[in-house]
Amino acid sequence: MKALRFAAIMLLAGGAAFVAPAPAAAQVNQLDAEFNVIPDKVTPTDGGIRISVCLVGIPSTSQRIDSVDLTVGDKVVKATDIDGIDFERAFQFEDTGVQVVELDFPFAGKLPKTATLTFHTSKGDVVAPARQ
Repeated sequence: MKALRFAAIMLLAGGAAFVAPAPAAAQVNQLDAEFNVIPDKVTPTDGGIRISVCLVGIPSTSQRIDSVDLTVGDKVVKATDIDGIDFERAFQFEDTGVQVVELDFPFAGKLPKTATLTFHTSKGDVVAPARQ
């Protein structure tokens, strides 16, 4: 009886071990992009919304972001402010290769999962999801 109970416990424990979280699909889908964008959170503000993102690039390389557009359906909204770096100014990815950036947009309402961010850089555009 103890062996049967032990086998049932091991089966249940083993079944729980095979449950894995879904992989994050929020990274940019461009293999030739200069950096990847991982959206973190969307926070409502008095003037619209603030989107926090992690930029992931090659450590010790430089990049420049000139502007960022939020596309929701047919509507395109330009970022009014950026925290963590400056628009039209070069920055360098640190040793970790991660740069946290917060973007402000004058957008009212709930941000749908189909919304995208377009980062206009000196090396071309990088398009990524605006939220997970």
